Amino acid sequence: MSGTNPVFLVRKAKKSSGQKDAVLWCSDDFEAANATLDYLLIKSGAKLKDYFKAVATNFPVVNELPPEGELSLTFCDYYQLAKDNMTWTQIPGVTLPSSEAAAAARQHIVDGVDTETGEVLEDHTENFG
Repeated sequence: MSGTNPVFLVRKAKKSSGQKDAVLWCSDDFEAANATLDYLLIKSGAKLKDYFKAVATNFPVVNELPPEGELSLTFCDYYQLAKDNMTWTQIPGVTLPSSEAAAAARQHIVDGVDTETGEVLEDHTENFG
């Protein structure tokens, strides 16, 4: 979707549901991003009735940003909306995931193959013709 600014959405979980807040960002318009968020929530087994409507917020510039187009149920473990309900701030006293832990998780990937599961993660075939 060239020419479209990224949209960062949050769907807050209702306290009575026991669910975690959900976030998603993608380079699309609000309606398409909202539909994607709803689809991914349902696909994950969540029920939309357990959440308030999606709200677009300011785009956070942080290392813990989830990949584009992927539902995150952990982003709100580290960040919360400020009083303006638009700006994301780190939750005081919460330790962010360490880059060392992320590096350790990547260590079992060799030449695009997960050595623990045998799953091929990347296509390393090249056309030498």
